[in-house]
Amino acid sequence: MTYNYLQEETKDIIDYIKNELTFTNRLNLLASGKQQATEELNEKLFNVDSVTGNGSGSYTFNTLQAERNLVGNWEILRTAIDELDPSFDAIHKGAEACDVLVRIYLLPTAIDDAITKLWKKDENS
Repeated sequence: MTYNYLQEETKDIIDYIKNELTFTNRLNLLASGKQQATEELNEKLFNVDSVTGNGSGSYTFNTLQAERNLVGNWEILRTAIDELDPSFDAIHKGAEACDVLVRIYLLPTAIDDAITKLWKKDENS
């Protein structure tokens, strides 16, 4: 089964919001409006290892796991390279750097999905 980067990163963002932000900060974030919340989260999460892996250069801290995540996701890696860093040398950088690049590329979409899910959950509570 192909690893679903967007689904997993969205879960990681929801977990971060639930576990790392205080209740008041969560409420303020959700009340700030979607665009403001997205900008704030993008700034906060860009270097968080449990979401993108960009802080240390690895999300998995395991090259083999990063390789497994990439299997079947070559097109999204190609898009991430094209959009973020056309000079990125995937072979030279390795699987963990490729895994991180995909997560950075998907971060805005995953944040949007996470906020939408949390708002829907909040509205249904």
